[in-house]
Amino acid sequence: MNDVVIEELILPDNLDGPHGDDFRELMAVRNLVESETVGTDALSPTPESLLPHFVPNPQRHRRHFVVREGGRMVARGIMGWLTAEGAPSVSIGADVLPSHRRRGIGSQLFALMEGLAADLGRPVLQSSAIHTSSPDGERIVSSTGFGDIPADDPGAQFLLHHGYTLEMIARISSLDLTTAAASLEELRRAAAARAGDDYRVVSWIGRTPEEWLEQKAALATAMSTDEPSGGLATVADVWDADRVREHDDRQEGTGRTIYTSAVEHVPSRTLAGHTELGRLDGADKPAVQEDTLVLRAHRGHRLGMLLKGANAQFMLAHAPDTPLVTTFNKEDNEPMLRVNVEMGFVPIGAEGEWQKRV
Repeated sequence: MNDVVIEELILPDNLDGPHGDDFRELMAVRNLVESETVGTDALSPTPESLLPHFVPNPQRHRRHFVVREGGRMVARGIMGWLTAEGAPSVSIGADVLPSHRRRGIGSQLFALMEGLAADLGRPVLQSSAIHTSSPDGERIVSSTGFGDIPADDPGAQFLLHHGYTLEMIARISSLDLTTAAASLEELRRAAAARAGDDYRVVSWIGRTPEEWLEQKAALATAMSTDEPSGGLATVADVWDADRVREHDDRQEGTGRTIYTSAVEHVPSRTLAGHTELGRLDGADKPAVQEDTLVLRAHRGHRLGMLLKGANAQFMLAHAPDTPLVTTFNKEDNEPMLRVNVEMGFVPIGAEGEWQKRV
């Protein structure tokens, strides 16, 4: 370990300027670890698409650390925390190249970040980790009782060793649009018939239209309160119209196009739910399913299927060469998982949500 150095990464203003190469190298480490775990690079973002989301903002702070051996980056760490009053937790995570595991590098990163979390006065540590989806061998079941992961998964072993508990599991799935496209219209029509005339779909590309800004903010806030959270310590993440605008600004700098469909409750002229797909421009890369939410008061009308089916069709009408869609859904969100299965999504991995109270 004498030639191993941990240093904080300075985020570049852009990838062509100072520290741009460092960020590209950090993303290469991140993507290699993830693709080695799930057996595909379908989840791997580009440096260009992720950098704008790491830029500091008033709602969330982040710090990034890298580990070098002989000048080569072999691991990275990230910590982030909401600035909302009463937020109790800090999220931390680490990626270590397979060739450099079991040498204490990940433990050093966690010790550093856990110490910084203590300095912030945050008593709850949380960590999200990608795990393999192998069905074989001994299992670790989440605290919710929904979903399990292999006990011999390296990330699971590491987090258990450091005192973390597996609170929740999100299923990572992918949909082959080349085979699913033909069935989307039938699924959408059936869902629209179930929803009835009280609901209609509105769709847009890119920035949120001014008429929907306030309601889009309400839906984004509800994502932090209505989504299943199990035993995870959470706090409402409040959005307003200005924050939606700022989010749209950052999205425009990612090289991705966001396709959004929302469902309007016609009698009240309010949005009852929404869903988003993000696609990297000019690249034969999978689209990523972003937020999907139906407000509790409007559930039971097949609006989840209506939204996801309509938005997939909307994206394909403008980007017909999109090969796949990838998505993450909590295992205890059974209604949304049923929608995914009907559409043809298949599991490719799992994301564990881990927590430790100190």
